[in-house]
Amino acid sequence: MADGDNPCCGGLIAFLIGITLIYGGTQRFLLAQKIKNTPTSKVRSAAVGLVELFGKAKCKDAIDSPISKVRSAYWRVKGEYYKPGKHGGWRDIYNASSSTPFYLEDDTGKMLVEPKEAEIDIPQDFFNNGHLSEGGVFGLFKSKVLDKKVLDFLAATPAANSAFKAHSGFDLRVTEWFIAENDPLYVMGTAEPVKGAVSAIAHENLIVKKGKGVDILYISDSGEKKVVDKVSGSIWWMLGPGFILSAIGLFVLLSSFIQ
Repeated sequence: MADGDNPCCGGLIAFLIGITLIYGGTQRFLLAQKIKNTPTSKVRSAAVGLVELFGKAKCKDAIDSPISKVRSAYWRVKGEYYKPGKHGGWRDIYNASSSTPFYLEDDTGKMLVEPKEAEIDIPQDFFNNGHLSEGGVFGLFKSKVLDKKVLDFLAATPAANSAFKAHSGFDLRVTEWFIAENDPLYVMGTAEPVKGAVSAIAHENLIVKKGKGVDILYISDSGEKKVVDKVSGSIWWMLGPGFILSAIGLFVLLSSFIQ
């Protein structure tokens, strides 16, 4: 009997997937509670430690999103190809994001935010799918070509161009996310002193990042209520299937040992 046909093996896999989902759902619950229980601070009154801020995104350096060319505080691009077949599906071939710190500004001042290792919850701003070229035979069976903005991006980005050319025979898709300058911005993270900062304005000596003691850095373009709703909504989508899979897996494992 092959390993894939072994009920014990299938039960173990189901149990492990279930436990992973339960752990993930529990972490989402704890994050939702942390967001609910942490008061939103004004930038001017923020102190060292866990902070929750809401304001507008402001660029520290002049950067544009690489495809849409929008002035942005943060951007991310993902490229994928479609692998056909029984175990096919979309596979990542390229991921890139900005790492430059940016500002969160409210009516009392502005504070630096370092997006490194953050969970960034923003909707996609650009999506496109197609091929690198039309292809076809004698003018027939032509393929949809990727948007010119994507082709321009690939031409200017060697790493992305190489990844896409290596999968030129497949369906391709590209997604871009960005936080444009002046977009609403919600941040929960750890405020720490900026090394070497000597501003007379206290909050200008701080930067919000993923802290060592509190492993949270959550960035969104929604207000606190919508953030809580989003995070809370994902809890049962993980816990429900998690409990079901772990129970089925445990039942199969116990049945295998009893036989």
